[in-house]
Amino acid sequence: MNEPAGIYLHIPFCATRCHYCNFATGGYESELARRYVAAMTKEISDAGGGKSDAEKIPADTIYFGGGTPTTLSIEQLKSIIEACRLHFDIAGDTEVTAEANPGSVSQEYLERLLDIGVNRLSFGVQSFDDGELQMIGRTHSAAEAREAVGMARSAGFDNISIDLIAGLPEQKVETWSRNLEESFALEPDHISVYLLELYKDAPLHHRIERGELRAIDDEKAVEMYFELMDEAEKHGFDHYEISNWGRPGRYSRHNLKYWAGAPYQAFGVSAAGYDGLSRWSNTRNIHEYLEKVEREESPVAERIQLDDDDRQSASVFLNLRLKNGVDLKQHLTRFGVDVRQRYRDELERLLDAGLIEINADRMAITRKGKVLANEVFAAFV
Repeated sequence: MNEPAGIYLHIPFCATRCHYCNFATGGYESELARRYVAAMTKEISDAGGGKSDAEKIPADTIYFGGGTPTTLSIEQLKSIIEACRLHFDIAGDTEVTAEANPGSVSQEYLERLLDIGVNRLSFGVQSFDDGELQMIGRTHSAAEAREAVGMARSAGFDNISIDLIAGLPEQKVETWSRNLEESFALEPDHISVYLLELYKDAPLHHRIERGELRAIDDEKAVEMYFELMDEAEKHGFDHYEISNWGRPGRYSRHNLKYWAGAPYQAFGVSAAGYDGLSRWSNTRNIHEYLEKVEREESPVAERIQLDDDDRQSASVFLNLRLKNGVDLKQHLTRFGVDVRQRYRDELERLLDAGLIEINADRMAITRKGKVLANEVFAAFV
């Protein structure tokens, strides 16, 4: 692939673990963090080092995910960014995103974050209701979330995203409406909203199983999602991907790479990458990750080679996540697959159910289909 790659950097440290989390995260320890940053910069060097400038892999997005990347010091984050710039061909207009918990940043920290090249922030707000925040194990308050966005604006950030979770146990539509009102009042540039997924080992799941909390029904979750769609449109946000809304020019360029099938490099524990021919993921165990990198061994735990049919299938359901959907003529040219013929029976079923629509040479998911997206995607896997 000739298109620029994205670079994903997984920072696994958190002050506390949220009660719904299934990511590879753990508590912050200064010595562990020191070793981790050294290992990550070495992994970056091993992947991109030894190449002439002409041979370096081009990249135009860098994304610090987690965990809580802002648990690291500015100097540590800077060293990781510098490693990327040294070993990859980083474009001048690269989007550099850092996820942040609202309670973990100060005005000075944000100003210094901007100075080292981070130009986009993604705040894990999740809710503006203090009761909900406490229930899911977040360490910040609604007031701290509002304050963090204000500090980021004062620091000079002009590209700020807010994450929310819909469908929390016992969540009321009225509370959700206030969450949306508070979110749009802060005038973010981007909003990501995810329906709660309960993993079997998550404390929140155990509380529901014990009857301490009651999961909301699907109809209420759908009502919340549709309300968000309508409110976002009123406030000038474009629903460019199933779970993401952005102002014009403020889409997440990095995340778009995942859905558009672009390549992305990935570094750190549990990080997953894609080069157009294969997908791979690193070990989820931080100690194993450190030991392998320090011993000059690859931390990759799994690598899957993709055949032509794997790639075309993924292209269909990933593009269906996007507002513009699948360009059927382009898909035929690229993969030699006529979607209408290959998936004739599946398309007929999805069309009859009103979950997709096909106009000329474009197939897109409908408003109804967006809340049943997994059922739609399953037809193409």
